[in-house]
Amino acid sequence: MPFSLPSLEYPVTRKYPGTLFGPIAFSAALVLLVFLTVVNVALAGYDTVPGFSSDFNVTQHHWYDKFLPEVAKTKPGTLCDPRLLGLGDTITTNNTLFRYTVASIDKANAGDSGFQYGGWTLDNCDITSLFVNANAQTFAMDFTAVVACQSTPAQIAQGNDYAITLRADWTESTLPGQYGQLLGVAKAENRRKANGVAPTSPSDPEAPGTVLDAVTSVSAADFAEYTFFMLALPNSTFPNLFSFEADFPWCPAFLGPDAPCASQVPALNVTSIFEFMPSTVAGAQFVANEPIDPDTGNLPLINNDTFGMISNVVQVAYATIRLDIGNRTPKTNFLLNTSLIDSVIVKSFPKHTAAMPNESFLYSTLISDGYYPNFVPSEQFFVKGLLPLEMPGPALLDGVYLCRFQRAKSPGAGFIAVLVATLSMFTAAWGRFLAVSEGVVKRRPDGVVFSLFEFTCLTHFFV
Repeated sequence: MPFSLPSLEYPVTRKYPGTLFGPIAFSAALVLLVFLTVVNVALAGYDTVPGFSSDFNVTQHHWYDKFLPEVAKTKPGTLCDPRLLGLGDTITTNNTLFRYTVASIDKANAGDSGFQYGGWTLDNCDITSLFVNANAQTFAMDFTAVVACQSTPAQIAQGNDYAITLRADWTESTLPGQYGQLLGVAKAENRRKANGVAPTSPSDPEAPGTVLDAVTSVSAADFAEYTFFMLALPNSTFPNLFSFEADFPWCPAFLGPDAPCASQVPALNVTSIFEFMPSTVAGAQFVANEPIDPDTGNLPLINNDTFGMISNVVQVAYATIRLDIGNRTPKTNFLLNTSLIDSVIVKSFPKHTAAMPNESFLYSTLISDGYYPNFVPSEQFFVKGLLPLEMPGPALLDGVYLCRFQRAKSPGAGFIAVLVATLSMFTAAWGRFLAVSEGVVKRRPDGVVFSLFEFTCLTHFFV
């Protein structure tokens, strides 16, 4: 079979009928070209770059947002990755009064054992227990506050079902060699040193930390001072070691301020207590959920001498922890509602000798009555004018999130990207337009006004 070269061909062109087709087609092409250029400036003129933000719900606003439908605009919480927490991680709230450790992840929402936090408010967290070890020999009180966080019904409906437990640990002591561990106290002291003056109003940024320093320190000072006098009594059987657990009803903020558990201050509920007496070899212990039995020694241990100190310590921890996690019910918090001080804080301890103090240092500090004019270790204990506190809104977990932001490209790179994208889209649309219009012309019946054809072509052009 002889070899033959393929023949070269060229298409035969014909003008489209009618006089308006050309001007309309080129006008529409110009409009489309401008439209595609604007669209591609938004689509191809920006790069997605990673960045960090302390606000999980951060959003970006661009010039083209006003042209977008509401469903296409950036929604809070869509730019950033959730913060992943594991057992033992340390966290704080935006109020930064306490430092918490993730004690347990009872129900994980990230894999089998992780907890992912997506910037929601801590309305589902509340203090459930307080553990205190008070040692009269070392003049120190060790605290552990347990906070439980559980998903709300709304979060469960969204597939975010979790339950975690946090713990805050700190020590209070009147000894100068005991390092303070409260985060809010340290930050307040640093701000006071930087400003050179102490806070004078509840709206000052360092006011919450200053009040926290005062109420936690003076409650420990009450313990040390009163215990010292009691142990100095002849034949004293006053315990020099207290170790107790107090439990609270779980009453998170999402239940509302009118919930039954949020309407009144919870009663002192010491579920377990241990006391060690100087005159005994072994200590005494009481467990509330076990039967009272003289034979086993399970007898109530709280008496008039110890009730006031224990109650004040518990109420201070309850009020301050709830402030930090944003549970700001004024009906139950004496730091937000000073009218509760007289009913919540024990004013006086039993007086066994003339030398013993007659008023608790905590009560005197809260009402600033000057009962202890010569017993003010430092100016931060003077809280006159700082109560009631003005706390910010609902609490969040502090954190830094990895986010994806849109950043405009450099002029050169942006021009090339927009040009390539616009030409590719315009070329595809123009080719389709010509193909459709050619098919319409070939099937055009006689006697049809060409304006109908022009309308048909333009319709296909924009589809």
